[in-house]
Amino acid sequence: MNLSVLCKEAGFSEAFVLPVSPYTDWTRHRNDGAFHTNADFIRDDPAAAYPWANACLICVWAYTPFDDTSVVPAYYIESNRAYHAMKALLQKLNKNGIRAERAETPYRTQLLQAGIGTRMDNQLWYYAPYGTFTVLWGAMLALPEPVSYTPPHNNEPVCDHCGRCEKVCFGALHEGTFDWRHCIRAYMENQPLPNEYLPKLSAFSGCERCQFACPQNPIERIPVPDEIRLALDPVEIVKGNSKAALALLGKNRKKPLLRQAIVLCANRKRTEALPYLLAWKEKDDGTLETELNYAISVLQFEQNMVQYR
Repeated sequence: MNLSVLCKEAGFSEAFVLPVSPYTDWTRHRNDGAFHTNADFIRDDPAAAYPWANACLICVWAYTPFDDTSVVPAYYIESNRAYHAMKALLQKLNKNGIRAERAETPYRTQLLQAGIGTRMDNQLWYYAPYGTFTVLWGAMLALPEPVSYTPPHNNEPVCDHCGRCEKVCFGALHEGTFDWRHCIRAYMENQPLPNEYLPKLSAFSGCERCQFACPQNPIERIPVPDEIRLALDPVEIVKGNSKAALALLGKNRKKPLLRQAIVLCANRKRTEALPYLLAWKEKDDGTLETELNYAISVLQFEQNMVQYR
């Protein structure tokens, strides 16, 4: 059984089988608060967390970004597709006698430590020819033979520190450093977006400004399909019609989807959403207070201005 062939049949662009090793530098950075709280569940010592495994499989799902950044980054659509592809791949591996489990490990650090790809100033992983437009998924494996690994010749630094990513960023990038607390994407799970960033939210599920600004990234873009535009209409979502959107982004996106839809109704001046937002306000337990207060205030002001025009 050829692992590389299986991974490509599943839809992945690349697959790397790495030995199991710890990532002490990554752990130190996490302990220093360098990472988003979502990093808390990541296993920094795979050998201890998965004592039965003798290899780590990291799969790369490459994608082409959308040409319209006002709907949703293609990353989140593709991440959901890659999740289901990895799930099917693990089932096939186990069926063929190879124990395989999804790995909660720092994929990007593992790849860089193995000499695969390179890190950009925006801290994203770059691998030619896909640039930073990739989704990573990993699994721990129990293979019949130990893993020996030779890194590919695709890890030459490509970032020329031009500063373009920093210029377009809302504040997370500064003089070669990255602070997740000022990155919009870091708040796309279920955390309230800080007040100063509410007016800057322009699409569901985050931001790709630094990636689009990077001159090293591929320039190809594809149109946003009509079914995605329709599914991600923020007014429909605040009405409660989120089934199609969740099918695209994943069922675990329900709460953040509503949170973002509320803000986007305001930022797009969708005054027809106001009655639904007021209804949400009446039944909210405080979870959506920040977003509702912001959106209702913006749309009530917009409605009043329309009367005077």
